This record gives sequence, C-alpha cells and structure tokens, in this order.
Amino acid sequence: MKIAIISITTQGKNISDKIYEQLIKDPTILHIQQYHKNVKQAIKETFNTYDCIIAIMASGIIIRSIAPYVNSKLTDPAVLLIDDNANYTISLLSGHMGGANNLTHKISQLIGSTSVITTSTDVNQKQGIDEIARKYYFNLENPENIKYINRALVDNRKPTLQIPTKYTYLIDDELKDSYEIKQDNTNDTLIATIDNHSVILTPQNLVMGIGARRDIAQSKVEHAINTACQILEIPPQRIDEFATVDIKQNEEGIIKTVENLGKQIQIVPRDTIETYKNEQCSKSDFVMKQFGIKGVCEPTSLIINGENSELIFKKTAYDGVTIAVSKK
Repeated sequence: MKIAIISITTQGKNISDKIYEQLIKDPTILHIQQYHKNVKQAIKETFNTYDCIIAIMASGIIIRSIAPYVNSKLTDPAVLLIDDNANYTISLLSGHMGGANNLTHKISQLIGSTSVITTSTDVNQKQGIDEIARKYYFNLENPENIKYINRALVDNRKPTLQIPTKYTYLIDDELKDSYEIKQDNTNDTLIATIDNHSVILTPQNLVMGIGARRDIAQSKVEHAINTACQILEIPPQRIDEFATVDIKQNEEGIIKTVENLGKQIQIVPRDTIETYKNEQCSKSDFVMKQFGIKGVCEPTSLIINGENSELIFKKTAYDGVTIAVSKK
C-alpha cells in the first residue's frame, strides 16, 4: 500500500510526522510520502497513484480538493480526514473497497483519536459485501449490484451467500449474522444474492514467499507465517501458494509447515531470481554475498504470482525466517 499524508499547519505536520514514524514500520505499507501545504498540487500528484490519502486539515479543504478526481468506489483511493488536534480520524472516501474504514481504526489507535465511520453497513454491525471482498482479497463482478446486497443488510434482510467448502474458514458469527450461508462447490467463487440481484466475488491469487536460515525449525516457520497473516488480517489458509528458492527446496521446516496447510511449495531457480528485475524488491546484502541474489521472499512471491502481481506485505524477518506476500 502507498500512503500520502498531507498537512497544512505546524500542528498538522507534527501529527503527520507521528503517523509516518509509526507506519514506516508496518510491513503492509510499501511507501509513504509526506506533503506539507499546497494541497491541490499534492492531490493532483497522488489521487490516482496512491492507495490512501491522509489529510490533516479542515474538511472543506480536502473535499474541494478531491472533488474533481472522485470517480468510483471501486477505484478511488481511501481518503482519511484528521483535525489539527487529532481529536477525530474520519473515513471520508472509499470506506470499503479502498479500505478507508479499516485504516481509520488503525490510524486512530496510533494517534489516540476517535474513529468516525459513517457507512450504513458498518454502523449497523453488518458485513458489506464489498468489505468482505476487500478484507479477504476478492475481486468484485457485477459491482452495480453491491447497493442491493448492502441495502438489504441495513434493512435486516439476509442475502444468500454461496461459499465453496474451501473457504469455510471465512465463516464466523459476524458473517452468519449478516448472510444466509449456503455451501456450494459449483464454482470457485462467492456469490451473494438478494431479489435476483447477485454480486460475484472471485479470489485474487495470494503467494507467500519464504526465505530462511539453514536448518530452520518448523516452529519458527509456522510462527512467521502466522504472524504475517495476523498482520494481514487473514487466516493462513487464504494463502494460495507458497514459494522459495531452489537452494531452500529441501528445508524440512519450510516443507512440513506448508504441507500442514494443505499446500505445496513452489520452487524458483536461483538463476531466474538473478535476472529478475522488479522495483518492488528490496536488496539484502547478506543474501547477495551468500547466494549471489538480491533476495528470496519478495522475488519468489512475485515470480510465482506472475506478471502484474504486486506486494501487499514487504520483506519482514521473524527469527531466521523472511516473509513476503503478493497478490494478483
């Protein structure tokens, strides 16, 4: 995720610095850029190229600044609004698909503000179908029908939600409170329906790349995978594929952990990584010195996921294990 933080006043800049210092440590944040003053220019540069804009200013300033660029709830970035005293963090735009609601809670915890969420499904303690898609990394088909599903939820009607058994782990009490669950293996998709209006959720492919020290213990690999998934707020079963480099293909700790998840480890030849170029990948001097490649977890994740894949979890080390995750 790419985040832009825009401030105007000295107080706002101090809040911006505090947020920056915290988010730079977050493995789900790949890039953060701070802007101070000249709001219209900052919005022009960031609205269509960043995933989230955090505006620390009066509401009128940011609303007028983003108005010419607002296009669709499916593609607009998340926009958060914070007042100059950090009393409130408001989810202003793209609460569900853009992730603004989720980010609002995260930022509020970082700066000690009160979260303000106004989307109807959330304030009525229902899981909007577009929020399910965002949370678990699904693409939406028939997005024009989202309004019918979410309107039914707000009216305390339960749409039908068809879920293949492979996604049973998504079912929890909150989901059952919102939908009439039907398990159906006809398709590899989730289908929400109300009054002949359907929204289809097709899964994005998630690949976790794993690097590790020699003879790494299985318990350490398990801990690393579980920790990364907790940060991503997904169960480990949601990872579709796992990947590592050929020089790690016999590491029992990696192999057994992945097998226990019912998956197989995909092996990437070292020479493929040597010639692979992607600006998303960081460089490890240690790995370069030892194996002649810039890294393991990030390039293997991206290579296995294929062209146009993007990192959602940058390289992070956990006691001898490195983890990265990409989506496509």
